[in-house]
This record gives sequence, structure tokens and C-alpha cells, in this order.
Amino acid sequence: MDAIVLAAMAKWPNVPAVFGWLRLDARGQWWIKDERLQHEGMAEFFNRNYSRDGQGRCYVQNGPQKVYVTLDAAPLVARRTPKGWSTQPYDDDVPARSAWLTPDGVLLLEIGGELAVVDDRDLPSLLDEGLPGWDGDMAALPSTLRLAEAVLPLASETLPALQSRYGIVARPK
Repeated sequence: MDAIVLAAMAKWPNVPAVFGWLRLDARGQWWIKDERLQHEGMAEFFNRNYSRDGQGRCYVQNGPQKVYVTLDAAPLVARRTPKGWSTQPYDDDVPARSAWLTPDGVLLLEIGGELAVVDDRDLPSLLDEGLPGWDGDMAALPSTLRLAEAVLPLASETLPALQSRYGIVARPK
């Protein structure tokens, strides 16, 4: 967390939290209300000051104020890199341990103990590589996702069930 944020929290400890105006989409993009955040410096600030509380609600610490985040899918968004996985809003550079494919075709991973949705722009190449010959029949989903860097256990699961398993509150109030 930024030093200036920590100082503001100490100076003004009782500022009420904000709900309902900040959103993280399934591609790692920040949205304020219904407008995609275009300011790179502000997005970097959000990324550095992003966290999750003990109740499973993600937030950005904006000075002394917690701004709770609505999640389209998961607290992290994963992109594949030549070294493995890069996550947004912050980069963990930790290997994936498990994978799930939802009936809607969303791929999620456990990375560093946290749930991460795979950016849909990476999905076609990942499925071609990791599930060669699979025809999309969920009843015949293989039990592993075989990628160059790792073989991951793979199962079918719904997004709400995964959010519940990981204690994620996707729409904090």
C-alpha cells in the first residue's frame, strides 16, 4: 500500500466506506460507474492499493477511505506470459495450482491461494493447447489441463460455487 495512503488512514481513521461505484471486469479493467477508467496513473494506484478484507470483499484503499469493488468474476484476472501467469490488479507471478471450467465457458485458476479468472483473449489458445481434441462437451471434460509449464487438475464448476468456496463477495454492500 502506498505510504501516502497509510498516512491518510492514520490521520483520518473513521471515514465511511463507499460501495457501488468501482468495478473490476473479467479482463482486469477498472470501471467507475459505467465508464472504463482510461487514466493509467489512476489504474496503477488502484492496482497498488487493492486488497480483500476478512469478509471476502475486495476494495481499493483510497486515502483513508475503502472503496469496495464489484467483481465481474474473481479478485484476480490471469493472463498467460512466456514465464507463466501474470495477474491483475497486482502481479503475483505465482504458478497456478488448479483449474475450473464453468458451463458458460469461463476458465478460472487458483493462483497463490486466490481465485483468478483467465482473460477471455487467452482462452482459445489455452484450450487448444491444454485440451487437444476436446469437443466442448462438459460431460466429457478431461480431468487435467495440460499446459507446457504445468499439468493442472481440471473440473467443471459454476462461478457462484467457486466464489463461495473462496469466500468471495462479488457484490459487496
